[in-house]
Amino acid sequence: MTVAVVATGGTIASTPTGGADASPDLTGEELVAAVPALAELAPIEVHEFSNVPSAHLTVGRMYDLVEFVRKIDADPAVEGIVVTQGTDVLEETAYFVDLCYDGETPVVFTGAMRTPAQPGPDGPANLLGSVRTALAARGTGPGVLVAFNDRVHAATDVRKMHSTNPDAFRSPEFGPLGSIDEERVTWVRRPFRDEESYRPSGERLPHDVHAVTATLDMPPAQVTAAESADALCLAATGAGHVPLSIVEPLSSLVDADVPLVVTTRCVEGRLARGTYGFRGSEATLQELGAYFGDLDLAKTRIKTIVALAADALDEAFDRPTPDAASE
Repeated sequence: MTVAVVATGGTIASTPTGGADASPDLTGEELVAAVPALAELAPIEVHEFSNVPSAHLTVGRMYDLVEFVRKIDADPAVEGIVVTQGTDVLEETAYFVDLCYDGETPVVFTGAMRTPAQPGPDGPANLLGSVRTALAARGTGPGVLVAFNDRVHAATDVRKMHSTNPDAFRSPEFGPLGSIDEERVTWVRRPFRDEESYRPSGERLPHDVHAVTATLDMPPAQVTAAESADALCLAATGAGHVPLSIVEPLSSLVDADVPLVVTTRCVEGRLARGTYGFRGSEATLQELGAYFGDLDLAKTRIKTIVALAADALDEAFDRPTPDAASE
């Protein structure tokens, strides 16, 4: 009943050398050694994947992490995998792994908002809770999870909602999957996922996928900058609306065969399909042949990258037409 801890760096592994200069330098072995209670749960094996701030991670390294996790999953002695990471892009990495990983061993991401040197460091409790979650998730098939501040989230739903508070991660609209209460995990719902895992080609992973948020009277240059990109992911206002200033630039991008993937910039809700018909509404996006996503912009970009590398953009996203919306 071994649990593998994969250390990648981040705040949980950061210590200051003097003043405001914290950076990752603690190893995974040191993180585990700081939580003696882990030994009471299961034998822990530690894997050092990297030791960097999460903002330094790249698409290629996320793919490497998927391959790394797959190799651990192949070991029948391992019954849970915990990945420690910096929180800045933790939701993106967890979702990337969720899209690509099809193993049976539960994978749980965690980290910390406070370094071990700060008052009330949250890393040890999050690491302990994540190991508990990994063991509790065996045989449940929940997909990749994020355990943070005694809450358990689906990688698909979770978002970092605060820049510094230890209670930083939430699942807007639908809430967490469960909570960590003392020594047990209490599940309150199961995640819903109706798509298969993707097997993207590591050599084909695109780096030039732009992500833009629509704002009032935004400059067209924010769109035209993607004229030679692999794709443009756009967070539209409201239920799928964009300012007139970018309608023509979007049309030019589509004419140049740049895939357009749209979601809403709202924290909750999805794009409308047949409510509005004004120029710049969801009807305009449908006329442009846009792909419709239902996650936040950061995850929409991750899904677009994975889908392009797997040659599965049409399977990954819906592409409603004006006629279908009116039926």
